Amino acid sequence: MKKNLLIISLIECIYLIYMFHFLKTSINFNVLPELSLVKHNDFFKHLSDDTYGLRICKFGRVVIILLIAILLVRNVYPITNFQMNVVLAISFILSLMNLNAVVFLIPFWLIEIFYIRNI
Repeated sequence: MKKNLLIISLIECIYLIYMFHFLKTSINFNVLPELSLVKHNDFFKHLSDDTYGLRICKFGRVVIILLIAILLVRNVYPITNFQMNVVLAISFILSLMNLNAVVFLIPFWLIEIFYIRNI
């Protein structure tokens, strides 16, 4: 059981690192207009047209490291389902700033909700 969780956590971490730090694409899922805060702050600025490049802002690339750390730490220190649900809820709320992040996180959320909860 613990070994399966570790393997799944490592796969999720690799996926999240790739999607948030390395994936360059011209496909844009962001259909909402950018907020004025985003337009004037480089930390929250991301590509919003069909230009080829990273679709995640600097903020998203930093915050995803915290999520990855939680995924790794849960293999050493027990994290309750409630605590993990809070993490999932926070990740969902923060990802709403960029719908590309929502699309990138959907596989992660599905794995967490449907597979990890049944281990």
